[in-house]
Amino acid sequence: MLKRELGVLFLVGCLIITSAPVASCRSPAPIIYVAGDGSGDFNCDGKDDHVQINQALKFVADNSAYTTVHLKGPFTYVIDDTLLIGSNTILEGDSNAVIKLTNNAGWETMKPLIQQMSSSGNNNITIRGFEVNVNHDGNSELAKGKGYYNVIYFLYTSNVTVHDMYMHDGHGDGLRIKYGSNIKFYNNTIDKLGHDGLFAIECSNVEAWNNRITCRTNSALRVWNTNNVKFHDNFIDSFYHWSAGGPGIQVERSSGDMNNIKIYDNVITNTYGPGIWLIGTAGAYDKSLSSVHICHNIFYDSGTNPSIEWVGGVLGSGFHNVLVENNVFDGVHNAAVVNMYSTDTNAGPSGTGFTTTVRNNIIVNTVPRTKNSAGTGYGVINHLPSSHTIVLENNCLYNNAAGNYKNVKSTTDIYADPLFAGQSLHDYHLKSVAGHWSGTKWVKDSVSSPCIDAGNPSSDYSKEPEDNGNRINIGRYGNTVYASLSGTAPEVIPEDPVPQDPVVFKVSDNRLRESSPDAVYRDSTFIDVGGMNNARYRDVMWFDLSEYTNPSEIDNATLSLYWYYPAGNKRPDDTIVEVYRPASSWNTSYVSWNKRDKNVAWKNAGGDWYDKNGVLQGSTPYATFTIRGSAFPDNRYYELDVTELVKEYTSGKYENTGFLIKARNENNNYIAFYSNECGKETQKPSLNITKKVSSENIPVVPEIIEKITLNATLTGAIDNRLREASPDAVYQDSTFIDVGGINDAGYRDMMGFDLSEFNNTTEVTSANLFLYWYYPAGNTRPDDTIVEVYRPASSWNTSYVSWNKRDKNVAWKNPGGDWYDKNGVLQGSTPYATITFKGSTLPDNRYYELDVTELVKEYVSGKYENTGVLIKARTENNNYIAFYSIECGIETQVPKLQLEYLI
Repeated sequence: MLKRELGVLFLVGCLIITSAPVASCRSPAPIIYVAGDGSGDFNCDGKDDHVQINQALKFVADNSAYTTVHLKGPFTYVIDDTLLIGSNTILEGDSNAVIKLTNNAGWETMKPLIQQMSSSGNNNITIRGFEVNVNHDGNSELAKGKGYYNVIYFLYTSNVTVHDMYMHDGHGDGLRIKYGSNIKFYNNTIDKLGHDGLFAIECSNVEAWNNRITCRTNSALRVWNTNNVKFHDNFIDSFYHWSAGGPGIQVERSSGDMNNIKIYDNVITNTYGPGIWLIGTAGAYDKSLSSVHICHNIFYDSGTNPSIEWVGGVLGSGFHNVLVENNVFDGVHNAAVVNMYSTDTNAGPSGTGFTTTVRNNIIVNTVPRTKNSAGTGYGVINHLPSSHTIVLENNCLYNNAAGNYKNVKSTTDIYADPLFAGQSLHDYHLKSVAGHWSGTKWVKDSVSSPCIDAGNPSSDYSKEPEDNGNRINIGRYGNTVYASLSGTAPEVIPEDPVPQDPVVFKVSDNRLRESSPDAVYRDSTFIDVGGMNNARYRDVMWFDLSEYTNPSEIDNATLSLYWYYPAGNKRPDDTIVEVYRPASSWNTSYVSWNKRDKNVAWKNAGGDWYDKNGVLQGSTPYATFTIRGSAFPDNRYYELDVTELVKEYTSGKYENTGFLIKARNENNNYIAFYSNECGKETQKPSLNITKKVSSENIPVVPEIIEKITLNATLTGAIDNRLREASPDAVYQDSTFIDVGGINDAGYRDMMGFDLSEFNNTTEVTSANLFLYWYYPAGNTRPDDTIVEVYRPASSWNTSYVSWNKRDKNVAWKNPGGDWYDKNGVLQGSTPYATITFKGSTLPDNRYYELDVTELVKEYVSGKYENTGVLIKARTENNNYIAFYSIECGIETQVPKLQLEYLI
């Protein structure tokens, strides 16, 4: 029957062959291929590609022998309508296959890029492996968070799996699902979508793990009136920008059963709102209808939003049976755990008896929030004492800015430095004279943390290794296999040699996949080894070593790989990871299981290598470590000592062909590490080389693994208008700033930001000035306005600066301000930054961005005194426009300076 049907389809295809693109002869079951190079069963041309993809999806839905639609890469499939997927269907793609929303799509709200085929729901759907570019900037006329352009939106759909996707730059959700069940969301990278990464509404059995999510506008993971939820092993942060999101994880209840919510083993950092937000709006209800367990998470620097009060680590109201235990909170804004609604004074939901138990946590370095900071910066706060209770049991609190408690108390907490093994690197293992886990081995310290064996006496400690003192440790690793050891007998710990700072090199990495032997995997977010389903996986990796020519200078070389998959699962067999020397150079643009370069095959499929003894395809690796099949991924680096191989390369003995990484045995032991393309510096592969240093010149410096990228948004600007028509008037309190000219008069502005917290040790990588354009509303101008930024030649006083003067009784040398341009020319015409507003364009009430990186670098480095910026138009006639100033009273419209920098 299938054969006959295909014959009919082929005949129809021949009859309409002039209507390209068309379907070719079908691939054998179960996969239908879609391509952009003519090699698919359905072929696209980069325009209205939803037509062919929907034809492929419908074919699979109508033919039960087929299960899968595969998008071939490299190709960008541009769509202008929703893709409709049916039951029992897999939509997958190569990692360099991209679905992109067309420019100016103009869809109505809640029309997604991918939707179930039947309005009454479908079942057994998998979406995996490809990229979705939701093209935010090509559709910027619409607001974020209003339901526009969700990537996936399913209704009444069960058994849904979304994994190994890269979804980015959108207006709405990644996966939004309502009235569904059995939902799995894992190994996805989500960057700057416009709402939630995952949003499950009135669903059951939802699990999300091993996702890397950067929030914009709302949360990474969210459930509403949903039960049986597991959120674990995710890394969540926020796009640091005025438009950045709310909580990292949001759990919301207005009705029904919300039991068995488990949030564990996550890292949540730099969220704009709280790390986790529990919000119940139903008022009084039966206590048996909700329970939330939050454990073994790390929160640091969460709650940075300067415009809201509801920030913190875990912020909750309206939930019964909340247990917060064995977490670490470091540098959180407002409080680590806080009961409140949207503001400090909001009474919250009706009802009483809501209880949160806070047990075995470490809470340190809490800081005040930005908005209404008075009375904030405590370890724990209860703003709802008449209806909510916080029970504190055996926590450790230390160095919290305002103190430890507000409207709560404890008789069992301790107050001492927890003695983390590496707090500056966010290593929250506890120091121990008996040993703490370093990521690769047990390391003995000269002191022990007071948090060891200090947890609640009734808490389970059975997972802690011996000697565990028969009592749980406080903190993230209490009752885990990585808990620091008990014991109080100090030993002499030999001091490590003091190294120079390790150097981290440029890296190329490619996956080699036996089941896709000619596919090139250079952009995958992971690398993998071992075997699964009778297929093998290997990797090649290369670092630039050109600056090293003398191997005698090298003391140690360590290759570090970050293990994260399969989360929560064991494997039948151990994975013995090995490193070999590739026998020949390879080309990252073409290397695959079969080939090492374009049209150049490996002599042995899967790669040619030499072992440590120089044997071709030998079995004595340069470096190895073993991951037991019984071990779970623990989201940390594993180290391989590749010193000998690196020395062979740097001596010139062998050409630097990088590393070939494989498992000794390749069956039933598949594991994955993050790759150089994972998007997170602290998870990428790294090669750390330590140089030998003379004993006469050993510097006393801390060990630094790498520079850390940080972000800051400065909003507390001072700004003044300069108005030629009123040359001596001081305009420091105007709600706007303005440039250009009107009625033969010019308008300019002075603006300053406080950069004192940065100095010549700060490496600024980018600095952008944001101005919110709003005037003249609804009107065009005769001429374009080319806005330019210059460096004021002298300091100026905001209380006195005007068109004629820069300070009290101190005139500018040139009315309208003295400035230097980018080339250091006084009153020069080469600006540090510029942007053009066409006269035909109407104000669109949004921010515009000026790249002032070079000027900020000059200020931070001390090359010049920070005199702020002078903003003017290149020509000043018939082109007047205005932006909101710092005095406009609306936080989301004031001028902002956004910095990215390394420390």
